[in-house]
Amino acid sequence: MVRRSIQRSGGKRRQAQLLLRLPAGVKLFDSNRPSRRLYLLRSGRVRLSSNGEAILDHLAPGDFLGEESLLRRSRPRQTALSVSPVEVACLRQSELLDQLQHNRRFALQLLKNLALRMGRYEGTIRDFVVEGTEARLARLLCRLAPSEPPSGWVRLPFTVTNPEFARMIGTTRWRVSHFLHHFQQLGWLRFEQGIWVNREGLATWLSQRH
Repeated sequence: MVRRSIQRSGGKRRQAQLLLRLPAGVKLFDSNRPSRRLYLLRSGRVRLSSNGEAILDHLAPGDFLGEESLLRRSRPRQTALSVSPVEVACLRQSELLDQLQHNRRFALQLLKNLALRMGRYEGTIRDFVVEGTEARLARLLCRLAPSEPPSGWVRLPFTVTNPEFARMIGTTRWRVSHFLHHFQQLGWLRFEQGIWVNREGLATWLSQRH
């Protein structure tokens, strides 16, 4: 489903903004259909992967994606897949430049969001360099867990399969299964209509490793 909304700035009517409403399981772009726009995720979750191989990130409302459309590259490197129903705002390059010139709040939101994503990528690289596979999985669970509530049990906001975990930490689904079972035995992970993590248990386990 597609709908348009009207953006207003300074009391003046601006260009209509394209909004897409998509079900789960839809590719926004991939190597065969590269992104021609920058997207702002309004609702739902989107998974970014390296052309369907390594899973790079899971994006939440407020995140931007499709920034590769601003680069001149012969072969796109990313695939964006909706893992839940989503609504995204779509901006052509001309519309993006207009927003950056006339909307300081939008410009700051874009810069902050891309900086936060860069920080997550740096954390992932660090984990691959200095952590073992089991610790990488634990830290991934920590990153995927919602920030609220700040303590106690929290449920991951979307379902992740063992093969998907494996594609995020660089191992096999069999090792993921073994590690998840170990975490259950330790008492800070459970499966009950989703994946639940106990923050205190996770933090204690990570701290005791050093």
